[in-house]
Amino acid sequence: MTLISRSPVRISFGGGGTDLASYYEKYGGVVVSASINKYIYTILEMRLDDRIQIISSDLQLNHTVSDAYHLKYGEGLDIPVAVLKHFNVQRGLNIFMASEIPPGTGLGSSGAVTVNMINTINQLERLKMGKKEMAELAYKIEFHDLGMPIGKQDEYASAFGGINFIKFNRNGTTEVEPLKIPREVRVRLETDVMLFFTGRTRESSKILRSQDKSTRDKSSTVVDSLHAIKQVAFDVKKAIESGDLVEFGRLLDHSWQTKKNLAQGITNPRIDKLMGIAKKNGALGGKLTGAGGGGYMMLFCEKANQKRLIKSMVAEGLSPLDFHFDKKGASIING
Repeated sequence: MTLISRSPVRISFGGGGTDLASYYEKYGGVVVSASINKYIYTILEMRLDDRIQIISSDLQLNHTVSDAYHLKYGEGLDIPVAVLKHFNVQRGLNIFMASEIPPGTGLGSSGAVTVNMINTINQLERLKMGKKEMAELAYKIEFHDLGMPIGKQDEYASAFGGINFIKFNRNGTTEVEPLKIPREVRVRLETDVMLFFTGRTRESSKILRSQDKSTRDKSSTVVDSLHAIKQVAFDVKKAIESGDLVEFGRLLDHSWQTKKNLAQGITNPRIDKLMGIAKKNGALGGKLTGAGGGGYMMLFCEKANQKRLIKSMVAEGLSPLDFHFDKKGASIING
């Protein structure tokens, strides 16, 4: 038997950073998040023996053990190992993982990998887990079992798909509210939001650990900035649902200026230069996706100015990424 599954990565329109437990457990967090049609894929094949082989094309890693009891951490494939251990899978398997985007680019790929592995085992074992259950388990495995300094946004965005207003309550529960977007506004949003790869991947854990520590230490600069970023999420929701996309573009810029207060390494002279060039060439606002430091630059630019913007970004060595919004979230596409 062969299973093929996929889960989308995401872009964050507002509220990023308030999905960390250090913040939402005290104040409650919210994000506006959109899943896009760039996917993490998992292909699982049953074996006739007990061996388990895990291959990642993106990381160029191959981990093979004689049986499930010999699965171990530290080989660079901790996420699939942790998922198999959680479900106590006692079968011989070949697992192949691949992504349409490079890891470390700020699009929530780690969360999508975890959700996708869980959904694959969910189908294999016929567990009938729902999207919310899968998202919450993915967060638990990454945050608690593997000690990754993450928030909850990526897992929920990947599991559910769509464009959502996601609330992270102080008691640890999460609510997902799909935005009510007129079709013509959705089309404009999909056209006018643009992604450019800066050419640099980054390790987000250092930035997130710094932000997390500052929040727990009640740094007034960081906590006040997160309060402002949370308000941006409410304002972004209102702007999108009302069709005021010029205001949406302005809010992206406001969010980025505030986000830079959260930790060292979020921006650098090159990123600041690129943002300045983008705004001089038609972008109304923009931000780096994810924790910052590199990865993809998300810009809002109305169609009339897009050729000029693309030309200016390509001249600086950036590559545009075409995308559409994903509506399904985590899915089994074969088997």
